[in-house]
Amino acid sequence: MSGRTSPGAEQQDNANDSLRRSERQAAILDAVRKNGSASVSDLARELGVTQQTIRRDLKSLNDSGLLQKGFGGAFASPGIVQYGRGERQNLLVSVKRQLVQALEPLIHPNSTMFVGLGTTFDSLHEVLIRHPSVFVATPNLEVAYSCAMKTEASVYVYGGYVRSKDPTVLTVPDESRNRFKFDIAVLGASAIDEDGTVLEFDPLEVDLVHAILPHSRQVILVAHEEKFGKRAPHRVTTLDKVDVLITNGGALEKLRSSMIPKSLQITLVE
Repeated sequence: MSGRTSPGAEQQDNANDSLRRSERQAAILDAVRKNGSASVSDLARELGVTQQTIRRDLKSLNDSGLLQKGFGGAFASPGIVQYGRGERQNLLVSVKRQLVQALEPLIHPNSTMFVGLGTTFDSLHEVLIRHPSVFVATPNLEVAYSCAMKTEASVYVYGGYVRSKDPTVLTVPDESRNRFKFDIAVLGASAIDEDGTVLEFDPLEVDLVHAILPHSRQVILVAHEEKFGKRAPHRVTTLDKVDVLITNGGALEKLRSSMIPKSLQITLVE
């Protein structure tokens, strides 16, 4: 009897290998999505394959634009939303509203505001409706629309590409980044490390904030407690560069106490 594999068996083996590869690559994307990055060695150990196999998977995913292959690992791909808007929008809605309400004492007549990305700011119009003379500049299309339609605020939207399935403008560098002097810059975050570093998954979100911060008189970080102790690959700023932190619950317990600046004004909402 011949030891050769039949064509039908070969086709089945190829199909099984394709399925395993698809499942493995889905697991890799999930790991990068949750943590912002993943190392080859960790992925190989967790998925029970060789590092060479993981490197081939990363090359395939990189070529497809689903992540960025780096030395020894992979990072979230620019312009790819890490969590769907519906998933983020329905998370902690009442907490986010309370956090935004805490902004009110910091908004003065004729204030010029930069408002960053994230669903945390979806209810900002509920505050600004009481401040008709405010000027808002933002890459956040949800904020721009709600403030323009439901308040008397003047609204400026930064230009660029709209991220797929997300009301976010991935801004193109131009002179508009230096056009305004902001009374307050209101930022969100994807993650805040225990050393007080504010982090994002998408580097395209970070560039605009880096350009805005030097032109802002006061920097306000608004983040609920679940953002603390998490990780993402791209550094936005640090708490020593933030003037006001608005958060809730046990957020501060997830920071090393030595990393909380004495000058930081902290507002805790229930």
